[in-house]
Amino acid sequence: GDAGEDAGIVQARAEPERNFLAQLVATNPKTIDAIFYCVFLIMFTAVAFNAQGGATNSSSYYTSANLRHKWEEPFLRISDAAGWFDYMESVFVPTTFPIAWYNGEPFGADDLGWPGGHPEMYRLIGEVSTRQVRVADGSCSVATAIAGIVPVCYGSYSRNTEGKESYGPVAEGGEQGRYQYSTAESNGENSFTAQVGTYYGGGFRMSIPSTPSNITQEQALLRVKQLRDTRWIDRQTRAVFVDFTLYNPSDDTLAIVKLSAEFPTSGGVLTRAYLRQLRAQQLWLRAEGTAHVVLETFLLLFILGYAGSEVRLMYRMGLTAYFGRFWGVYDWINFLLFFVSYGFRYHALALAGGLPFPPTEGTFVNYEPPAFYVVQWKNLMAINAFVTWIKIFKYLESVPFLSHLLKVFYTALPDTVGFLAATIAIFVGFTLSHFLAYGDDIYAYRTLAASFVTLYRQLLGDFDVQSMEDSNRVLGPAFFVLWTLVSTILLLNIFIAIVIDSYEKVRQQVDRVTFAAFVRESALPPLQEVYKKIQKLTGDDDDEEEEEEDVNAKQILAGSAVAEFHRGDDGGKDGYLA
Repeated sequence: GDAGEDAGIVQARAEPERNFLAQLVATNPKTIDAIFYCVFLIMFTAVAFNAQGGATNSSSYYTSANLRHKWEEPFLRISDAAGWFDYMESVFVPTTFPIAWYNGEPFGADDLGWPGGHPEMYRLIGEVSTRQVRVADGSCSVATAIAGIVPVCYGSYSRNTEGKESYGPVAEGGEQGRYQYSTAESNGENSFTAQVGTYYGGGFRMSIPSTPSNITQEQALLRVKQLRDTRWIDRQTRAVFVDFTLYNPSDDTLAIVKLSAEFPTSGGVLTRAYLRQLRAQQLWLRAEGTAHVVLETFLLLFILGYAGSEVRLMYRMGLTAYFGRFWGVYDWINFLLFFVSYGFRYHALALAGGLPFPPTEGTFVNYEPPAFYVVQWKNLMAINAFVTWIKIFKYLESVPFLSHLLKVFYTALPDTVGFLAATIAIFVGFTLSHFLAYGDDIYAYRTLAASFVTLYRQLLGDFDVQSMEDSNRVLGPAFFVLWTLVSTILLLNIFIAIVIDSYEKVRQQVDRVTFAAFVRESALPPLQEVYKKIQKLTGDDDDEEEEEEDVNAKQILAGSAVAEFHRGDDGGKDGYLA
């Protein structure tokens, strides 16, 4: 009776609200899409923050600066092979294997194994490894005219010229040299690109004693002295790497350090420290790391949903029409970056799953391969960050004041493409001229790519006129004046003229709507309707309105009952009572 009638009244009163929400969704699809994309952006930003350890966490930077100060700064001063051994004996071993406090008091058992000088926060885990990469005998040819004074030549390093023959002093009763080649698989190494070359994972590996002990420093120094005495580095050496791993338990951070010393065919030595930092939970999942991976998985599902939607749209429009749109191409660039970055992310997890953490004492475990893929994941996420955020204009292009800006961009695009083609031609010409004029003397012009970057920096006001004039007193000032005239006075002003012309065209074609007018005329009315419906649902209306709605609801119920009665007695199904 009454209870059923009251329930029916409530259901009937809720029916208009449901219809209103359905109508709101149906009539505002772009608004709903924009809301969903904002949720997606929030998830993406949260994943980016987690990848970096937090939006306000600067400990990674200070860790990097501290490690570079202790290990890299002295390393950069090496100028030859003798300097490499001096660095290992006087800097690396004492810094990596300290045995006493700053006041001279010997370390206790718990103080050993913490490199950098106490008090420090990183623990050395696993052994320190050194690896040398060599070239084979006769890796370059010698002209017949000088073969008498140059009997053998050692060329640049490549996979084809890599030396794998054992060398060094022969042990008593043995036939091979002391230093033996080991493959990339046994070393657990990827190929590595340094300053002048890419080096494959194989090489001649020697470990340095690293077990926490009061005699470790002495043993490490003895190992380095043995390498020096047996001329471990010689004319065939092209690169020497020193690898070690530090762990900060307070931040759960791994610092994977590689000290690279290259011995190019030009002579001398090029040194640099490469540092990869990542949180251990990014490779070996624990509570917080698992939560981050779950969030990353939800983001991937979101991406797959968007990609599926674009595939359906592509099917309806056809390939030519779909990719003829700017956003059609842009979307798939965005998706491709996401898919490749997730491939790196999960590949890093798979590689780390086969490595022990922490390593047992006296063994070297190379964490550089999984760390490499974590860093590449972050690099692709960095590229995709601005790509993904710029994509929000796709969902806001119906907003008048933003639509005006986008139309300016679209209008300027054809002229801009032609302008870019002319700019690239001029850029390449000037890049080649600067490379030929200064490539032998000035570091900034050492390669064609470096020259290109240097000229671009000059567009932003970063000039080094004196070095150009010192290198070539005629062409230096001439090229500088000519380049600044062409780039600043000509190219930049033409680009500004293209943008201004496009803006004027759009302004003449479309009346610009201000932000205030858009909010007043378009954004507020739907929100006001939603607010009124919420008031009705929460019972904040006047009693008269409630009574009126009750009467209307009863009329709806009565009408429904009569209709049901008619359907029940309509035996012939013809709309007439039987």
